[in-house]
Amino acid sequence: MTADELRAALETELAWRQEELAFFKNQLNNIPDENDQRRYRKSLVLILYSHMEGYVKIALQTYIQYINSQQISRKDVISGLMVAGMNKEFNAYENLDRKCAIFRRKLPEDTSLHRFYRRVDFMEQLDTFKDTTLVVEDRVVDTESNLWYIVLQKNLYKIGLPIDMFGQYCGEINALVNRRNSIAHGNARAGVEQQEFLNWETKISLVLSEVTRLLYDYAIHQKYLQSNNQA
Repeated sequence: MTADELRAALETELAWRQEELAFFKNQLNNIPDENDQRRYRKSLVLILYSHMEGYVKIALQTYIQYINSQQISRKDVISGLMVAGMNKEFNAYENLDRKCAIFRRKLPEDTSLHRFYRRVDFMEQLDTFKDTTLVVEDRVVDTESNLWYIVLQKNLYKIGLPIDMFGQYCGEINALVNRRNSIAHGNARAGVEQQEFLNWETKISLVLSEVTRLLYDYAIHQKYLQSNNQA
């Protein structure tokens, strides 16, 4: 996958979501009563949120697929990606599994030395781990079914992307998630005002467009490489 192919895939994914939201928004023209319009906008909130979460998840996973397709050595990428690509090794180290396929040595019987021995073993194999071709699993992206701003930050952080560039939209993201949850759980009786929805729609549209630009920028300028990342 090339950087331009990544961008094309992201733009296609975003476009159908924008078209679907526009289709449902247009149905408001067939609802003359303002109270009914406010009630209808509750469904638009659910759709807007679902496309925000869905696009962020698929966009980040598509970026991971792009990174994997580059066949890069772990040691050459920024720390976040390196750690994400060593998930299997870190899990093997942390669960202290004596029969782990990665740590094959017989461990000393003295349990007080067990953890220290694992650390020594890990460090002795570190160069081998880092020389391995990077493969990041899709499941590293986890929107937790509630894409609060902090959840977005966590997902960006896990694959070596800047975590604060969407800070100006924190309030709108969290407000949308909160309203979506209230509607989805049947707790929100009141409808949604036009200006309130338009504000969310505008800000979320900016977020998703900037996610696209961010991923393409990292891809085209190879900012995922230690040698090129200026962060």
